[in-house]
This record gives sequence, C-alpha cells and structure tokens, in this order.
Amino acid sequence: VPIRQWVLTLPHRLRYQLAWDHALCRAVLAVYARTLLGFERRRARRRGIPDGRSGAVTAIQRFGSGMNLNVHFHTLVLDGVFAPDATGELRFDPAPPPTDREVARLVATIARRVERLLRRRGLLPDEDVDAPADPMAEDAPALAALSRASVMGHSVLGRRPGAPVLRLGRDPDAPWVTSSGPRHAHLQGFDLHANRTVRAADRIGVEKLCRYLLRPPLGQERLEILPDGQICCKLARPWSDGTQALLFTPVEFLEKLASLIPRPHINLLIYHGLLAPHARARPHAVALVVPLEPAPSAVHDAAVPVAAVPVTTVPVTAAPAT
Repeated sequence: VPIRQWVLTLPHRLRYQLAWDHALCRAVLAVYARTLLGFERRRARRRGIPDGRSGAVTAIQRFGSGMNLNVHFHTLVLDGVFAPDATGELRFDPAPPPTDREVARLVATIARRVERLLRRRGLLPDEDVDAPADPMAEDAPALAALSRASVMGHSVLGRRPGAPVLRLGRDPDAPWVTSSGPRHAHLQGFDLHANRTVRAADRIGVEKLCRYLLRPPLGQERLEILPDGQICCKLARPWSDGTQALLFTPVEFLEKLASLIPRPHINLLIYHGLLAPHARARPHAVALVVPLEPAPSAVHDAAVPVAAVPVTTVPVTAAPAT
C-alpha cells in the first residue's frame, strides 16, 4: 500500500522536557498519532467508507542535523484506510494527498491538544504559580545543563562555555527564513511536513524510507579531525544561513554526543492504530501482497491515488485496536 511520511518538529522548550521524560514523550506522541489517524478516518468517511482504519509506525529521533538535541517524530502512515467490503474481504482504499490547508489545520490541532496535555499535567508556566519543577535538573544537573545547551545550539564545556557552536560558511547577514513548501505548516514552534510518499508495492522505496528513519545521528564520513585537533562535522545539506560545517573541540564533541544518548530501557519505535501489536486485524493488514509487475523504486508524492488493493480473501470482522 502507499506510505506517507509525516514529520512533527516541536518547540525548543518541549524538546528539552521530552528528552528526559519518556512518559511525557509517549503522551505527546499519542496525541500526534491520534490526530493523524483520526484525520484519515474522517477523510475515509467523506469518501463513503464509514468504518475505515489506518495504521502507522513512528521513529522517535533525538538529534538534529547539527548534532543538537532535537526530539521529534518521523511517522510512516498507511496513505489510506483498510475496511471490509460487501463480501467481508478486507480491502485497502487509498487516500488523495492532503491539501496544504488540511496540513495547516492538523498542526493547529496538534499544538492545541499538546498544550492542553501540558496544562493538565502542570507543565506550563503560569503567571500566578511558580515555574514547574525540573526533575532532570534535580536528578542529573550536569546532563540537564548539557541538554539545555544542545537544544539551543550552544556549548557548556570547552574554551567557549555558553557560546554558540562555531559555523563554517555562515553569512552573518542572512535572514532567518522558515522553510515552507507543499504540505508543510509551522505554528508556534510546531512544524508538520507531509510531502514524502512511497508508491504501493514499492518495497525498495519503503526500505529506503525506513532506513532513513532509523539512521544514526551522523555518519563517519561527515567527521574530520583538523590539524589543530578540532573536529569538523560537515552538514548533509547547507543551512539557510549558508553554514556548511560545524567546529567542535574534542570536549565539545563529547558533550554533544552525551546529550543525544537516550535513557536506558526505552522504546524509540512505536506502532499505532491498525499496526499496533494488539490490533485484531493487524495480521490481515500486514499480509504480504506480491505485485504482478515490479514497481519502480521512487520516493515521491503522487497526485493520483492508486486503485483499491485486495489484501486477503479470508473474511474478517473489523474490530478496534486494543
């Protein structure tokens, strides 16, 4: 079936909180995933499918392109819904690409619901109440300082404590430009992007996208030790201000790596909806379909959805995930 990648980037203050509090991270992720899956169900109802269900898998990434602490979500969503037809056979109905307006509404909904979650948990500052406690600073003050600095792109240790990370190729007069494009929306630090898809039956394309989601923070080929002992980290793509690489002293480099390491015994790969481990219809939704003709490998955004694909001939009863 076709797959669409959704990427949610979070405000700086929230990145710091989620980096330490994995339970809060999972709660924010649940808000985001429910919003996406509910969006697919509503669109299916408008297409005349009253009981369609979709599924997704999310990789929680902790790093940005500059080795900074940046907790964000990469989610692969089935680009459509599964639903039983008149004979009881489970079939997949592909959805049209979301419009820019729909993506904008989704990011506004996510921002509102996450703010409501934080307020319920007492994690939003209030003018009449003292600022909420910082458990990370209480339990591990050194790691908390490293994490705060990494979120903001600064250093704590080395010869330049408190200073921004050194950039190579940066134009100091370059304007601060927020990226924009098709199926992309930004609101109050929340950034949602949904313009990358893989065609149905393109197993190679799905594998490439999954490898992208599960990649490490940086590749060995991007690192270079300079004659003066500093470490140069080349960016995969230049930033909007012209920056092409970052410079670290050895201590600063270790500082950045320390803040990217997740806490032990937590899961960074989460399944949702029809793909959740206990979803009753999951075995039928993930049944392998062998294409009649090999599909070309391409990660793209198709304007025209493919036809409905039968998944299995075994009659099933649609049941909600547990």
